[in-house]
Amino acid sequence: MIQLKKNNYKTFSNSLLSWYDLNRRILPWRAPPGEISNPYFVYLSEIMLQQTVVKTVIPYFLKFVRKWPDINALAKAELHEINSYWAGLGYYSRAKNLHETAKIISNKYDGFFPTDKNSLIALPGIGEYTSSAIMAIAFDRKSNVIDGNVERVFSRFYAVEKPIEESKIFIKNIAEKHLPGQRYGDYAQALMDLGSLICIPKSPRCTMCPLLAICDVGGSTRAKQYPIKLPKKEKEERYGLFFYLKNKDGAVLFKTNKSSGLLANMDMLPSIGWYEDSNRLKSSPKFNKKKHEFLGLKWKILDQNLVHIFTHFKLNCTLAIAIINDENELLIDLDKSIYRFVQKKNMNDLALPSLTKKILNSLKKHEALNF
Repeated sequence: MIQLKKNNYKTFSNSLLSWYDLNRRILPWRAPPGEISNPYFVYLSEIMLQQTVVKTVIPYFLKFVRKWPDINALAKAELHEINSYWAGLGYYSRAKNLHETAKIISNKYDGFFPTDKNSLIALPGIGEYTSSAIMAIAFDRKSNVIDGNVERVFSRFYAVEKPIEESKIFIKNIAEKHLPGQRYGDYAQALMDLGSLICIPKSPRCTMCPLLAICDVGGSTRAKQYPIKLPKKEKEERYGLFFYLKNKDGAVLFKTNKSSGLLANMDMLPSIGWYEDSNRLKSSPKFNKKKHEFLGLKWKILDQNLVHIFTHFKLNCTLAIAIINDENELLIDLDKSIYRFVQKKNMNDLALPSLTKKILNSLKKHEALNF
């Protein structure tokens, strides 16, 4: 049974905050020491950092705040433009929720973030973690902020013998007991920084840790064994067929996804499949789930197979290319609010996910041959 280190609660927080004062990361959304945090910056960064590493987020964050410097400006933006700025960050429902939340805060709260947790959680895309982070970092309220970094720190500090998936409630409870009596925002960010810089996943830098003297596994070879991990599951494989269709002017056909589900509201090359069985992809290309024939077009199926990794599955992409002389004949049977031909010079204005960008890059050599 794990013995809580009650005598070390204060030592834990004091040591951590002293370390943070000297080693805090300089991040564009963080207020300098002694200054008040910008709630919009805190909120925007926390949404972007969900399932995404800091290094990737920084340029996106800077691009966003240059374009939309406050929550009211973001509320007035068009969702399609937000999606184009978000393209490449993944988990695209976050962009939609970002916009919805901005509109609510601008209209209902006059541009000010609510300062109570229940009101924050009621906003689209804000859950337990994000609301706790905003409460602590933006408003310096006592709040138990638990992310993967924090779970790893406490898993090692107490040598928790159960996988994170089975010990989340225990870790949340012991983390609550270690909260200091002040500087809640600094403390939350100090724990995040400790997990990002020192108590890292594979090779923890225990000799540099401010908690070394009171950690159950600190400085030993056991540290890297924690957190205990469940056996990794193999990603399931799926198979899709993607169509690259040019008209006689060189414009390419794109489809805007519906507003829910994977890659919501993003601009994609039309595709079929995403089946778990590769045999379900027909040799004669069909168009969307209605299996609409491509009006007798001759398609060239490329022999290259492109692979794109999503969080929960691996997508094997087969590519088909063709040229059409009369696009109007094709568009008769397609929803023009979803499908449109786009010139290459205008593709930067589209909300292209990394999957689409990868496919377009792979097709450049065929473009050079004018297929």
